[in-house]
Amino acid sequence: MATVYEVDELEKALNELELDDPAPEKERWYAISTDPWPCPACGEIVEWVTACHHVVIAETPDPLLEHASVAKKVGRNPRIIKYDGGMPTITLYQWRALGRPVHGVRRDLTPG
Repeated sequence: MATVYEVDELEKALNELELDDPAPEKERWYAISTDPWPCPACGEIVEWVTACHHVVIAETPDPLLEHASVAKKVGRNPRIIKYDGGMPTITLYQWRALGRPVHGVRRDLTPG
């Protein structure tokens, strides 16, 4: 089950999350590049698998295989490549620790 975040809320949560291991050098990260795809919440076009507008990255390609498989099933034409920067990032492990955040539009569910 994913947790719905606004983009600025995820940035705050990432800053509060303490990492046990130091982050490796940026040029060693891998990510899933895809054909252009609109964010389901806001329509912004991205060319990476993202979590709330943060590129999901991992130290090796293997942990990303399952996510690439899902992206392939929906027609995104995924390719696991070294990530060269340009967008905010979230590691696969941070993503899991924060409840698998996604960008969503929250609805007010209070009666009224």
